Amino acid sequence: MEKKTIGKFIAALRKANGMTQRELSERLFVSDKTVSRWECDECTPEISLLPSIAEIFSVTVDELVRGERNRAGAEDAEAEERQRGKRDKQFKRMLDKNNKKYKNLTLISVGITLFGLLAAMVSNLAFSKGLIAFCLSAAFCAASEICQICFSINARIPEKEEEFYANEIRSANTGVTRTAVRITFLNLAALAFSLPLVTLINGVNYGMSFSSWLLYGALYAVIALAIAYLLYEFFARKILCERKLIFLSDEQKDREEKNKKLLKRVLAIAVLVALLLGVGIVVLNSLDKSALAEQQTFDDCADFKAFVESDFDRWAAEGEGYIDGDGSWTVQIPVDPDGGKEYDRIVNSKGEVVCEYYYCSSLYHEFRFSESEEGEISVAVITQKAYLQAVHTVGQIESALYLLMAADFVLAALVYGIRINRRKQKQNP
Repeated sequence: MEKKTIGKFIAALRKANGMTQRELSERLFVSDKTVSRWECDECTPEISLLPSIAEIFSVTVDELVRGERNRAGAEDAEAEERQRGKRDKQFKRMLDKNNKKYKNLTLISVGITLFGLLAAMVSNLAFSKGLIAFCLSAAFCAASEICQICFSINARIPEKEEEFYANEIRSANTGVTRTAVRITFLNLAALAFSLPLVTLINGVNYGMSFSSWLLYGALYAVIALAIAYLLYEFFARKILCERKLIFLSDEQKDREEKNKKLLKRVLAIAVLVALLLGVGIVVLNSLDKSALAEQQTFDDCADFKAFVESDFDRWAAEGEGYIDGDGSWTVQIPVDPDGGKEYDRIVNSKGEVVCEYYYCSSLYHEFRFSESEEGEISVAVITQKAYLQAVHTVGQIESALYLLMAADFVLAALVYGIRINRRKQKQNP
């Protein structure tokens, strides 16, 4: 017959209650290796721990020392265990029913938001009413948020009703609050998606094309979600925890604090890079585009005269003037049917007229005259085409810097997400 010991009895009680050695050790403030040594009969618990162990497993100290339950006590325990199993099943069914009901009501909030976007789309595309479209979307988002708040309040379970299941109730209420937060994020994104309808159009009776709205709306929505997430991480979650709308264990609080520190570091680096790119954009816009444009220099006034008059004659003869860039843009220079010929002269420092010429001012951005010590005059010509090419090049560089700025924040979000995922994998191998 197998000898009954305290260690084997503790192991049987622990398994019957669905506890791990680590969970038992945490409740007794000992290491899990100590619990393992007890169960292997390498040593016995200290006398001071026996009352705590007996209380955890609902046995007496005498039963714990003898390594078995009293027969009468065992029967009572089995009856109590069966009753507890029934209560557990009833409580679980109640939680599942409450959860399913809340999820179904949440779909109503999502549907209201989507219906608002559909109404805004019809108003914008069919009737070109941008302001009305935004107001419709905003009204439906507000209605969705109000409904979600009411649904979440009704879905919360008062802890006082089932004190025995306090941890399960807190976990369920935390899930309700987090779902409500996600719906709030959805409504903010939908509202931001509709914002271009009033910020990028002029007047009430104007709308946006679907492609433009989709592009700028998606950009606005991403920015709104990023701002909302940062506000939630740094401020809102703390308030929700203080008001007991979200419950976190000590381990979860420690994990959330580490995640917040990681977010601060990643965000600080991303903001620093974005500031450097912003400085580059400011410097780029402060540059003189004329200094970047290609110049044509004429050391002889006759050559300059022949150049500008030849340009005018070609422009007038072709019936239309235009400047082609690299194929991605075109600037039209229409011919003036009433003329368009302008006359000017080059005068030296002595007041003598060196050259008289005619030209079309629309073809040129700037003429720069200079006179040498010998009295020779040279002319630097910046054509409108060269100037616009310089402006176009600067614009492309500026667009690239803006794209790099956006990519900087996207990369920061990816790094943060990957690091968080790795931490979860380490904690839950």
